[in-house]
Amino acid sequence: MPGSSSPLRTDTPRSLLRLILSPVLTTNSVQLPMEVLGDISSKPVRKITWASYGSRPDSWFFAYEMTDGTSAFQVGETIPPALQQFIDRVRPVADLCSALRVQLGDNDSFFAWAKASWACHGVPAAIEAELCHLSGAHMRSATVTRGSLKGTLSQVTWHGDGSYFIGGQQGYFWHFESSIAHQAWARLWSSGTAAPSLTELAELVLVALNPHAPVGETFALIKKQHNAQEAPFVISFYQDTVYTAEALEPVLEAQDTRLQHVEREPEKPKFFRWAVSKRTGRPHLKDSWELELEKGKKVKVWEDMGKNWYIVEAGGGVRGWVHGTWLAFCGSRVHRDPRSTYQQFQEDMRRLLVPGQLRDFPPLRDYMSECAKVACQPLREGTQPGICVHDLQTLLEGSGKYSYDWLREERNVWHPDKFARYCHAQHKEHIKTSAQEVFVLYGVLMDMCKQQEEE
Repeated sequence: MPGSSSPLRTDTPRSLLRLILSPVLTTNSVQLPMEVLGDISSKPVRKITWASYGSRPDSWFFAYEMTDGTSAFQVGETIPPALQQFIDRVRPVADLCSALRVQLGDNDSFFAWAKASWACHGVPAAIEAELCHLSGAHMRSATVTRGSLKGTLSQVTWHGDGSYFIGGQQGYFWHFESSIAHQAWARLWSSGTAAPSLTELAELVLVALNPHAPVGETFALIKKQHNAQEAPFVISFYQDTVYTAEALEPVLEAQDTRLQHVEREPEKPKFFRWAVSKRTGRPHLKDSWELELEKGKKVKVWEDMGKNWYIVEAGGGVRGWVHGTWLAFCGSRVHRDPRSTYQQFQEDMRRLLVPGQLRDFPPLRDYMSECAKVACQPLREGTQPGICVHDLQTLLEGSGKYSYDWLREERNVWHPDKFARYCHAQHKEHIKTSAQEVFVLYGVLMDMCKQQEEE
């Protein structure tokens, strides 16, 4: 290798392929930054453990393992400023520094993580949403989104067309736009389907998408090597041949599953308490993990983290850490989280609404019973649905899609004549009556929503 006094070693095909799938690929060689060549030549570098190139000539990240077992990294001078800030925060902490990984993309996009801490900018919205969902706390600004994961990650990769893959302790999540990527993914698995089991997914060594390719058809998928045989892989280059290991049998017809993830148990409804912020700002101005508060504003307190620290949500869904001395709690009553409650509601409805099987109307009161209005009490206690228009509104707002048009579509499910197909023949009439009551409540919400949208 030019400029190197000793051969470069990589731990698996993983590091080499990150280079191959970079935008600096030439016809005959992979170009390494001079700083990296200098490190390899003059320092005790055992192997490159991570490599990623950005959208500018001097935007890159390399991580090494040294001969003494320690870790080190190098970054280019033109990495995105928000990424540099994240690295500056990590650098003083040796434990985080050794775990730092950076994935760079096109248009100055990036995702960086060190153990549970992460930051990103410009990645597909689906990746950011998934990462926020996997985090105990996250904060968004115009230049960066940061969070703290509940587990750890092993790899994150994406393309601007919306394709991505996330792998880590909390599971595997992926979405491929390209039909070529779909077919390649299916070829990896013995079943020939695009929905492998967790055991099969654990065999993955690398999933890498080239974010700089015109479309999401430049990628590498590699599984573990067994019994000294060649590791199963599929490697594709845009408008070129798809290369595979001989051990992989072609799949005649791949299933078109445009959005896939490993099935997981639906979240159990979460609970929060209301509080009012006593002050404006945050206790430690330089610590961005603390939530910025505004005096007198009502906030949601989600989780007691110990030592009088809490995970708190302010306006716009932004969450962060807040010390209890900055909060005035609004009593001890706990409230259901509409988002996770709605997810549970949707999962239960998918399970219950099987044609010809329903014998009892679903008790909607079990999902939301927050309304304290005296006028609503007869409706909550005297009907089978057991829910008033206010609780139904709170529940449905947890969908994140609440609007007049969305309500109109969702209401169709509860039309008594359509709902009747889910009912057992002997219970159809009384269940249709309950469905009619819910159908009417949806109509009331539509009227309320339309009035608000017109104001």
